[in-house]
Amino acid sequence: MHATHKLSCSLTGNILYIKRMLLFREMNGYLVCDVNAKLNEKGIWCNSSRCDIETAIRNQVFDKIFKKKLKIQGSFIASIESNLKLKVLNLIGLSKKAGLLEIGYDKVVKGLKNNNVDVILIAKEDNKLNNTFVKIMDDRKILLNKSFSRVEIGKAIGYKNVLCAALITSDLSATLKSDFYKLMRFQLN
Repeated sequence: MHATHKLSCSLTGNILYIKRMLLFREMNGYLVCDVNAKLNEKGIWCNSSRCDIETAIRNQVFDKIFKKKLKIQGSFIASIESNLKLKVLNLIGLSKKAGLLEIGYDKVVKGLKNNNVDVILIAKEDNKLNNTFVKIMDDRKILLNKSFSRVEIGKAIGYKNVLCAALITSDLSATLKSDFYKLMRFQLN
């Protein structure tokens, strides 16, 4: 399947890009969410809205779609968020190893001014940098994310604490944008 392929969400019926959706499957009688699913894998593709997923669980929509009573672990929703975060942090670490990550305020600002970054991470504890970067970004399509603490960002890239980092525009940053979208959409409650 092509990366720009669209599908109908099994929960809402809305047409969405498949790379912005989550794949749900039945495995040994349990409902599982595969956050690492490839675009061509089979299962139930749904939007990544936590609210829609919780409503579907409450109303037993997954049971109806799969035509069987599914077991759902008590930590199911928390595990989806945890797995999405882990996937994003792993991609951030990979981007550091690939030399595609600018770390620190000065390097991030330089990358913004040179138009070669398209994802910016700011530690969720920081309140000042958000306004600073928004002023520099203007109307460019740069993703600004505050989902992680300075310790989480630092640990992903092998540092103790990191206040901000930016991903240099690449195929990897495009993949990361897609995963950030899923995480941010999931956290919107």
